[in-house]
Amino acid sequence: MNLRTNEIKERLIPANQKCDRISPYLANRMNVQSEEISAKKAAIMQSMLELIGENGFHGVPMSQVAKNAGVAAGTIYHYFESKDAIIRELSIYIRQQMADAMFGSEHEGKDLKTRFFVGWLRICGYFINNPHALTFIEQYNSSPYSKRACEPVSPFKERFDAFFQIAREQGIVKNVSSNLIASIVFGCITTTAKFHLNGKHDYTETELTKIADIIWDGIRTPGEVTQV
Repeated sequence: MNLRTNEIKERLIPANQKCDRISPYLANRMNVQSEEISAKKAAIMQSMLELIGENGFHGVPMSQVAKNAGVAAGTIYHYFESKDAIIRELSIYIRQQMADAMFGSEHEGKDLKTRFFVGWLRICGYFINNPHALTFIEQYNSSPYSKRACEPVSPFKERFDAFFQIAREQGIVKNVSSNLIASIVFGCITTTAKFHLNGKHDYTETELTKIADIIWDGIRTPGEVTQV
């Protein structure tokens, strides 16, 4: 007979500890189990990411995902109900990483222009160092997944829109929609990263900064100083 979660907790915690804390032994066991679950789940997601980067969304059988992750095929379904569920979770995870790279909180005290330049360098570096993430997000954005009615809001888009909303309100950038700005900014990010990864040009930090300067010059309000 299956036990509900609350019933399991009742049996694990002795009566004299129910209003106190879980015993150190049980707490340690739970932490170990949690770490094992996290490691297996991360391995499955990493395996899916790499295989999609090499073969595309439709060329990834679950058996290969399990093999590359070093887990039994049935283990995957303890963490994800389907291949689609892994892809959806990967999309959220990668877009959160993108948001953290471009809009890291450690630069929030600086002016918006400086934050843009720092963020540009960081997100270019993120994709250059994580080529499978670049391949994944490009495929995802052009797939039916991104067009679902229940598609969650992208963490990256939320931060991007908020950043440029403030920039518009302060008169720093032109009064155009964030979608138009995204077409320019994100398009340049992915193209630059692909040029670097494909060996077409080995960009230096100075060159990446010059690209950011060209982009900023195109979206800034006329009269804004362009030097950083």
